[in-house]
Amino acid sequence: MYESYREGIAEERQESFPLSWIAAENLLHLSTWVAAGWLLLPIRLSGWPIATMLWAAIVVLVQLLLKKHNCSGCYYYGKSCHLGWGRLSAWMCAQDSGNLKTGMRLSLFYVLSPPLILITAIVVGLVWTVGITHWLILGAYVALNAVSFPVRKKGCRECAMRKVCPGSAAKS
Repeated sequence: MYESYREGIAEERQESFPLSWIAAENLLHLSTWVAAGWLLLPIRLSGWPIATMLWAAIVVLVQLLLKKHNCSGCYYYGKSCHLGWGRLSAWMCAQDSGNLKTGMRLSLFYVLSPPLILITAIVVGLVWTVGITHWLILGAYVALNAVSFPVRKKGCRECAMRKVCPGSAAKS
């Protein structure tokens, strides 16, 4: 565990999260990312859905890097956190092998991408001829993002790292 975290582990904490919670929260993230990719489909270069392909690459890259830079130094490394990523991190990289500052910068992905995708999808909808499906998926995307905040906050409230994690939603 990163040295800066050692002293602030919460006494009252959930040691392991149920598989149903982990699956539901990951499904929420996955649904949001897929909806975002779908909303970017009209942006093409020579017929290729370049924006969707770039989005998919960014999502995968950020997720892999987050496991190294955030999860490898977490209390839940090798355990089942509310996202299940501690176990995934243990499978992928050595404990404490990341850089906390890099991890926090990468975490901005969760803050910056929703409004960027929303604005891009609205512009796409206004510039390109899109059907009602585009607007319905945009509505679903907004709803998924709105739901993700209280879900994340609930997970953070149960987390052992809630007092020391710079990205904890339990503080807000």
